[in-house]
Amino acid sequence: MSEETLPATKMLTFFSEGAKKGQKIKPVPFSKAELLTFPEVKEWLAKGYELDSFENKLSPKDPSQVIVLVVLTRE
Repeated sequence: MSEETLPATKMLTFFSEGAKKGQKIKPVPFSKAELLTFPEVKEWLAKGYELDSFENKLSPKDPSQVIVLVVLTRE
């Protein structure tokens, strides 16, 4: 993808591992430091994007699973 065709905003979604059947685990939110180590995030940062925001949410299907929505932007 050439730089001219890159979108101004890139949204990524990541999921934590859910609880196995019969297990009860406390959901652990993703941290900024952790997100910055993800290969997909690193790939977009290398293209000139910056981490704009991220939000941790609990999965409606599995309350032990965390879903994180990541917003990357570039000028």
